[in-house]
Amino acid sequence: MYKYFALTLFINTALAEQPAQFDALVQQIESGQRYFFSAADYQQALAELEAALPPDDANRRHMLDRLSCLLRYYNQPQAGIRYSDDKISAAQQRQDHAALADYYVCRYYLYSQIGQVQRAEQQAQLSYQAASDSENPLSIAVSLALLGNIASYRGNYADAMQHYVTAYQLQRGLGYKPYISDLVLSIAATYRRMGLFQDALNYIEQAEQEFTAPNEQFRHALIMHEKAYSYAELGQYEQALALFEQSMEVYQQIDEPLWRSYTKVNLVWIHNLLQRYPEALQLANEAETELAQLKAPDLSALATYQGLLALYNAETLTALGNAAQALVKLQQAEQQLSIENNPRYMLLLHNAKATALAHAGQYQQAYQRLRQYVSLNQQQLTLSREQQSNVLRFQFDSARQQERNDQLKAEKQLVEQHVSTLQMAQRWQYAALSLIALLFVILFSFAVSLKKRNRKLHRLAMTDELTQIANRRRIMMQAEQERVKALDTGQSLCFLILDLDHFKQVNDKYGHDVGDIVLQQMCMTVASMLRAQDHFGRTGGEEFLIVLPDTDADAAFAIAERLRQAIADIQFPETPKKMRITCSIGISQYRPDEPLNISLGRADDALYQAKAAGRDQTQRSD
Repeated sequence: MYKYFALTLFINTALAEQPAQFDALVQQIESGQRYFFSAADYQQALAELEAALPPDDANRRHMLDRLSCLLRYYNQPQAGIRYSDDKISAAQQRQDHAALADYYVCRYYLYSQIGQVQRAEQQAQLSYQAASDSENPLSIAVSLALLGNIASYRGNYADAMQHYVTAYQLQRGLGYKPYISDLVLSIAATYRRMGLFQDALNYIEQAEQEFTAPNEQFRHALIMHEKAYSYAELGQYEQALALFEQSMEVYQQIDEPLWRSYTKVNLVWIHNLLQRYPEALQLANEAETELAQLKAPDLSALATYQGLLALYNAETLTALGNAAQALVKLQQAEQQLSIENNPRYMLLLHNAKATALAHAGQYQQAYQRLRQYVSLNQQQLTLSREQQSNVLRFQFDSARQQERNDQLKAEKQLVEQHVSTLQMAQRWQYAALSLIALLFVILFSFAVSLKKRNRKLHRLAMTDELTQIANRRRIMMQAEQERVKALDTGQSLCFLILDLDHFKQVNDKYGHDVGDIVLQQMCMTVASMLRAQDHFGRTGGEEFLIVLPDTDADAAFAIAERLRQAIADIQFPETPKKMRITCSIGISQYRPDEPLNISLGRADDALYQAKAAGRDQTQRSD
């Protein structure tokens, strides 16, 4: 979403006094007030800057050179890369780090246009290094936003959030609302990719309310576009369809064919979800023609959208009974989507190809594709859990840091007030000393109160509200601590994943209040049977993790069986027909140098085996 504002990435804010006309043009680009949709827009901006450039002005000449990297070569990436090679050498000689940062960002976009993704990502990293050396807040914020986009697209959500938050704070200080809006939308997209769709919609609403003006049609369309993705993921297909259609109307009004065609690809996806296959087929044919004829300045995402269009078109053809033609389309999709090997798109591809192969009667190949889908999906679920945990840890640390900053700010204000009082009341020394003593008492009381509050907040942040045992964040931390300890000492370590059988039926039949009582009683029973060194926490609705230090697999199996039997023996006399609950348990023993997620994954697989074997039993991992 940054491509229409990319030119602002090359401006160093530390500008000396400049001629008014050149200054005004630079400010329009720097603040994001000027959009670039067509070749004419780029050429017009370059012509205006060249005309306004003061003669014999070396500093402005360098600035124009940096702007020219995209203004002149927006549709000639190879020539632009050669141009930037020479300019980077010159900037290195004069140690102009701000210029280096701008040229590396330019090269990021140029390499992206020709599909050299790895080189593009290298340029983003080089840009951040140069921007950090320059200490220019805009350059740092821009390069961090690029790194955040890369990390989010690759699934490294915690890194992405850290980059975005830092860039957001810098842009807040600069006051460039277009950039801030883009960052909020990027954060929303990251939450959506993590599966936290409501959080994504909350951030989109913030962007919609705070950072748009009535005349910013393109920005409104981008916001509708991102909101539509979240609605679609939530299964609200009609709302997603309406938003995509509204955004496409805006792109039509402002003559933006690139995003109009991309939106049409998304409409094929939505119509498939709504099982409106004739409409999807018609849109797919239109989009295929339009994408083949596109001549926009930035076509870096063209291959991806062509791959997605082929994928969605194949799904339509499969649903209409034309599996043979669908397989041809899927071959095209695989060629284009495998370039970036995005896991989310590859999951869609494997699933679509398995379905098409099955419809074509090629059951063995369909089975192989389905196995690939299941394997990749399991990897992504594991990675998603890790990333969500990392994001939560980052948010918690950020909140604590903000609290410390607020506390220091409050203390600083108190000290400043105190100094001012002393200066104004020098004759009243005794009164001033009394005031100092009072201030120390207040500060001490404030510190004690804040410490108590922090302890309470930390306890609440680490405890499951319903069952009063460790929540997911705390039990995962304890599991990792025990893993490190086992690695150092060589002691055995086992993990138990416990899941209540058919718990949804309890809620459906007796109500959520009874379900809560069941969870509370079960947790009390299990906690009373564990040793002092064991750890017990809730990781999901009816799923729990038990960490057993200094315990091998045989001992863990015995413990698990005792727990399983004890849970089965719990009495609920107040429920009709004396309700009885059971559980299934999966066990894994930690292997030296094995990451925590792998150990837990094996326990989870064992739990799955217990469920598949009939539930109310314990299974060990291989």
